[in-house]
Amino acid sequence: MQVKNTEELRRELIELLSEMDVVQRGKFILSSGRESDYYVDIKRAVTEPAVLDVIARLIADAAGEVDRIAGPALGAVPIATAVSLYSRKPLLMIRKEKKGYGTSKLIEGDLQKGDRVAVVEDVTTTGGSLLKAVRAIQENGGIVEKAFVIVDREEGAVDEFKREGITLIPLLSVSDFNHS
Repeated sequence: MQVKNTEELRRELIELLSEMDVVQRGKFILSSGRESDYYVDIKRAVTEPAVLDVIARLIADAAGEVDRIAGPALGAVPIATAVSLYSRKPLLMIRKEKKGYGTSKLIEGDLQKGDRVAVVEDVTTTGGSLLKAVRAIQENGGIVEKAFVIVDREEGAVDEFKREGITLIPLLSVSDFNHS
């Protein structure tokens, strides 16, 4: 079996996502509250094993030395799970808010003080949702130096993370797709 390099995997991911028409045209309200004439539907794509396999390899190889892989609910959980399986690093799932029953945890999984955590997300616009998950990890003793996103909409997330001292690494950007 031939081992693919990062650029070959990126091209494969673009091809897979393009075949699935992940960039949809229309009028959409994004989680950032912004209105957009296109939507990047990664959630459907990450239900496909071939897509998850490529994503897991790209992120696990680029994550470097980390102790945990984390993803905010809902869209990033399958991504984080795939990366966790591929890298053999334990998984953390970050809730949007503490649940009001049971253990009332915001973070599911075993996060220890000082753990280095790579956080993954499906799509970023401004980065606000992902930063909320990062802050939850930091407030619970984790260290986040890198975060990964499958598709960055190129609307400020990378710069916002840079201001926070965290490297946001998009596997792809919306400009990698012909959406005009």
